Amino acid sequence: MDLSEWIDEFRDMLRRRLGLILRVVLLGCVASFLFALSQTHQYTSMAVLQVQGAKVAGALAPPTVIGVDARELQTVEQRIMAHDAILTVAGRLGLLDDLGGLAESEKVALLRSSVRVSGVAAARGGETEDGALSLVRVSATWGNRESAQALAAAIAERTIAMLGDKRLDRAEETLTFFSLRERKLKEQLAELEETIAEFRETNDMPEAGPPAAQDREIEALRAEILSVEREMVVLERQIDRIGDTAGLTRLEQQQRADLLERLAGLTEQRDYLVRNLQEVSTASARTPEMQVQLTRYMREMEALRLELQDVSESRKAAEIGFQLEAEGQSERLSVLEPASWPDYPSTPSRTKTALLGAFASLLAAIGLAYLLDVMNPVVRSAAVMERELGFGPVVTIPEDRSIARRPGRLSRLTRLWRRRWPAA
Repeated sequence: MDLSEWIDEFRDMLRRRLGLILRVVLLGCVASFLFALSQTHQYTSMAVLQVQGAKVAGALAPPTVIGVDARELQTVEQRIMAHDAILTVAGRLGLLDDLGGLAESEKVALLRSSVRVSGVAAARGGETEDGALSLVRVSATWGNRESAQALAAAIAERTIAMLGDKRLDRAEETLTFFSLRERKLKEQLAELEETIAEFRETNDMPEAGPPAAQDREIEALRAEILSVEREMVVLERQIDRIGDTAGLTRLEQQQRADLLERLAGLTEQRDYLVRNLQEVSTASARTPEMQVQLTRYMREMEALRLELQDVSESRKAAEIGFQLEAEGQSERLSVLEPASWPDYPSTPSRTKTALLGAFASLLAAIGLAYLLDVMNPVVRSAAVMERELGFGPVVTIPEDRSIARRPGRLSRLTRLWRRRWPAA
């Protein structure tokens, strides 16, 4: 079947099913018109929030609280969309009056679907995505312009306030944690120092330098004692060489007395050095168990001091972070564009909806007519018969549509007349 034959048959189908097509199109147009009238216009207002960086450089004041990222914004959005929170905002703006016939759960669902908070990712500083945001868009959709703008402004204001409060609470909790940790470490360090002092006093272990210093002192004392003893040996030999006092001259006697006096002095010096050597040796003579325990105490104290130093630095950073958050000097949200006034409705126009419905009705009517023809295949022309059966008809009787339709039309009009005026 070529194109001209197909067009002829399609035209014939439209002619035969014109009444059905008109009825379907009429019903579809009426339904589309009623549906368009039932639709209410919705207006959308949008507020744009910008993420402003910290006023103090990070190198001067390292932040202890992370910046505004997608997860933090999602947490704030969930808190805003909570059941009581969203109803509080709607009640303050008077939006609940427009939802008087709905249940509370339906009101919450409608309010949540009317508000949207979305973030725009910031430019990446490296190859990995850190989730940082540069913009936050807050949009609200409602049945009138004033309510849509008020709702968008209220959600934007609440987003800024809740995000600031959340960051301030986190900075305060961070400062509290490090302050408590620093105080606890100081108490542990003080208790350990008291334990070490009691351990030294109980075991008669005075404060001393490291073992290497004590060993050097012992070696120095021993060397000095050895030097003194050598001088004593030299003096004793000189005294023996002089001999006894008998038969000595006065000069020799004086020399012998000087030598004896020097020998006595060296003897006292040697005794003093020996006593010092004994004291130092006694102080360094500790049992292995005592030495191990003392070493353990010293290592624990050194570890506590290092941890206390780190915690003190973190606590100072937390104090700076809390001060920046409290004074509004850290990263925060600010209004870049206030809630816009919706000039036009965001929903499709009613005229467009009605026209689309009428066009869809026309397509549906044509489709229904074609379906009825397919379900009732009838040979309606000589061309169709020749195409389907392979041979043409012997005789073709033309149809006079004016004669064929007139009796039926007159009879229907006559029946209608008789029903209305039977006595006429």
